[in-house]
Amino acid sequence: MVIAKQMEIRANIKEYFDMAYDGNPIVVPRKGKKNVVIISEDEYYRLNQAKRLAAYASSFRSPQNATSDMTHPSDYPDVKSFNLAKLNVISGLQPGWNGNDAPAFGEKLIRKIRDLLMHLTIQPQIFPTALATVQLEYDNARRDHMEIEIGDSDTAEVFCVTYDGRESFEDIPATVAGLNKTVKAFYG
Repeated sequence: MVIAKQMEIRANIKEYFDMAYDGNPIVVPRKGKKNVVIISEDEYYRLNQAKRLAAYASSFRSPQNATSDMTHPSDYPDVKSFNLAKLNVISGLQPGWNGNDAPAFGEKLIRKIRDLLMHLTIQPQIFPTALATVQLEYDNARRDHMEIEIGDSDTAEVFCVTYDGRESFEDIPATVAGLNKTVKAFYG
């Protein structure tokens, strides 16, 4: 970690940006303790992903879901095993699990997601939604992000945003073949 004044950064901005890119956060002290930190885009995405995962995990540790046996991904031999454990937790969520009016998840959907997870070539991160659907998320090396929302219908909704902010939506068959084809294209 490097601490630098605003004037120093202005005078040597390339040098400080290079330090941040190389993994050295730059702390910029400001009046009123309104300090800022300059970090690389990679570090920003890692922190953002960790924040999302922590928020997701904490939703299973609420008093309403105190019986959850959810643990850390490193406690599992692979991503598929962790995803199946998360799916078991999702299957046990009660109506209102999100603190609002989110419905519980139907057994038909849970079976469908379990079957997909068992046969996907590349495992996603999975998340419950307040619409009683399950979202599969992928991030590739180009920093593109893809979300596949799966419900009870025969189609899945795919949302992609590229590193430069372009967005796309499409519906695909909610099948192993349909998802594997879409994920393969996403990773290129």
